[in-house]
Amino acid sequence: MNSKDLQIFHDALLSLSMLLGKEEERHKQQCEPAIEPAFQSDMVCVATHGALKFYVNRGSIEKSQSDASDVNTEKEQLMKYCTKRADGRWQASKTIDGKRVFVYGKTQAEAIEKLRKLSGRKQNVKQESFHKFALWWAETFKKGRVTEKTYTGYVAVINSHLKITTPINKVTSFQLQETLNKLATSRMRVEVFQLMRQICKKAYELEYIKKDVSQFLDKGKVEKPERRALTLDEQQRLMSQLTGDMFSRRVMFYLCTGARPSEIATVRKDELRPGWLKINGTKTKGAVRWVKISERLSEMLKGESPEFFKFDAKKFRMRLQRVCLKAGITYDVDTYTLRHTFATNLYILRVPEKDRQTYMGHAPGSTMTNGVYTTFSPDTSPQNIYDIYGDWYPEF
Repeated sequence: MNSKDLQIFHDALLSLSMLLGKEEERHKQQCEPAIEPAFQSDMVCVATHGALKFYVNRGSIEKSQSDASDVNTEKEQLMKYCTKRADGRWQASKTIDGKRVFVYGKTQAEAIEKLRKLSGRKQNVKQESFHKFALWWAETFKKGRVTEKTYTGYVAVINSHLKITTPINKVTSFQLQETLNKLATSRMRVEVFQLMRQICKKAYELEYIKKDVSQFLDKGKVEKPERRALTLDEQQRLMSQLTGDMFSRRVMFYLCTGARPSEIATVRKDELRPGWLKINGTKTKGAVRWVKISERLSEMLKGESPEFFKFDAKKFRMRLQRVCLKAGITYDVDTYTLRHTFATNLYILRVPEKDRQTYMGHAPGSTMTNGVYTTFSPDTSPQNIYDIYGDWYPEF
């Protein structure tokens, strides 16, 4: 029983006494003062009001004080192993079964709480399902170490494809392989495979499982999605579906710059120059680059709100596919399709190869620009491109 409980009892006694009113006064006059109880040696009075006294076992108070002291001691011990990193995050560590384990948090309290959970985990881990353990792994070892977007993606994949109810220490390679086999041979299978490997490896390091069962998995041959440039006819049909709303303007941005999906968020208005756009990409050394753009596109970007540059890429891709389907383009189209289209249009416009590599963010001499991103067609001319895009494209 702690001080808060004692205060509650004291308040209750006070309320009872006030309700008794005159009855209490009558008892005061007629009754002798209360005799200390025979169990005084083991009990202690913690609250009084008039003739009323409340006793509790002395051990309860000592235990409460001891518990509070234990908590403080534990916290002090954990804080010894919690340090602030140069990137602003807090790192806590603890040796478990001879191995040093690290956890991270945005605050010191978050890191300490993760370390506390980690310390007491051995007691019930055998009863936890693979799914529940995977969620705990993501929260403990990934949250704070990766971007919020990446962490959210991990949790989404776990909840969608790793709902395995078998206890973590009884899951088998066969079960994991069956889960993989149910997925299409696509990028998602690769992501699930990689998550399985990380989760099982950590469970093995912490000795929650006797062997890393994921080491025997085979993700199989993953087929890369077909990506090619839109033909002139498809570009014309896509343009006919664009209405000038924010979604349509984003499509035009990608068609006229060849930016990677996430690179639109790197554009800054104060870096716009007449006829030029700076893209601050991060994928390669050449990802930071200047792309030649038209005056029309430049004026559009100057007038856009911050919302234009930051949005849900998945929702954009899904809407793009719906618009393309409406335009009669039946294969999968994504932002990279628009990037391929831009590269091919540069080739048709007879832009020198070195300039095309720069605009695409490829290293000098890279074979990617011609070998991967350009779809050759002998039946097209620069005028065909300007017939479709008009003043959206600059004079190269």
